Amino acid sequence: MSSEATSQDLYLDPLLQRDPLLTRWSRATWRFIRLQPGGTIGIIIIVIVGLGAAFAPQLNTIGDGQRSIRNVWQQEAREAVERGETPEREVSGVNFVLQGPGPDWWLGTNRTGQDLWSRVIYGARPALLIGIGAVGVAIVVAVSLSLAMGFLKGPVDALLLRLIEVIIAVPGIVWLILFTTALERSIPVILFAIAFTFSPLTTLVLRGNVIQESASTYAESARVVGASSLRIMFRHILPNLLPLAIVNASIIVPAAIIAEAGLSFLGLGLDPQIPSWGADIGPNARAYFQTAWWLPVFPGIALSLTVLAFNFLGDSLRDVLDPRLRGSGLI
Repeated sequence: MSSEATSQDLYLDPLLQRDPLLTRWSRATWRFIRLQPGGTIGIIIIVIVGLGAAFAPQLNTIGDGQRSIRNVWQQEAREAVERGETPEREVSGVNFVLQGPGPDWWLGTNRTGQDLWSRVIYGARPALLIGIGAVGVAIVVAVSLSLAMGFLKGPVDALLLRLIEVIIAVPGIVWLILFTTALERSIPVILFAIAFTFSPLTTLVLRGNVIQESASTYAESARVVGASSLRIMFRHILPNLLPLAIVNASIIVPAAIIAEAGLSFLGLGLDPQIPSWGADIGPNARAYFQTAWWLPVFPGIALSLTVLAFNFLGDSLRDVLDPRLRGSGLI
């Protein structure tokens, strides 16, 4: 048994007593599962959604969610005839519009005859790609700017601070609308638009931590022994900044996913033919709610579960990585 395992670990985790070969990573994972059930549930949901997005064609989807069921089945029938086979499905005379959940279309169909199950599964792709990608870009920008502002100070800090205040003064939704109306409505544009709206506030949060760390005892000691500014920044301050950056990233990912869904809901997101949870719960779906309840319900459930999962994970990461909680017995 490693000396790093405490007596509390040995008492609470019998698995550690039985298997002395468990690594430090295994023990940390076991403790996280035991002490952070919400985060564990969040990870499970995120993994399921991610696997569904990655393996969408293998999940009984009809096409890619962009074409109607009629078009997909007609193409399959033509390909079967070309191979000299009998088509499996009869298309003529079948109504594919606003059909409720059933064996052929598990979550029903929409007003254009598209399979809602396929759109929900494929809709996870832009949600995760834009949500996680935008936050990744925002965090990289925020970390870079906060290091420059909090450590260098002086004119650099003052100039960037004024610029950030100007950006924050404009509501985020206004920036998103400006980007999507002025540029094409594509995944890269929406991704960077969302990153642009989230990076300023994140920069201010991280900047305060950089200022605090740069005035700490270990930073002053490094200066005394002749360490360069770059060495202090990247060797001492950046490692202490990363936990806070990770916590902030996990917290704003659900907000970024909601932002993408909100743009699609308003008709300012991706092309309507591209599966998007926001578009599928938009005004067109709500107009049919009395007669086709499944249109907004299933995409709404997918969006809510994904956002809730990231919120659970963010709360758990905050508890684990927040230095103020260490040694309190809570983590």
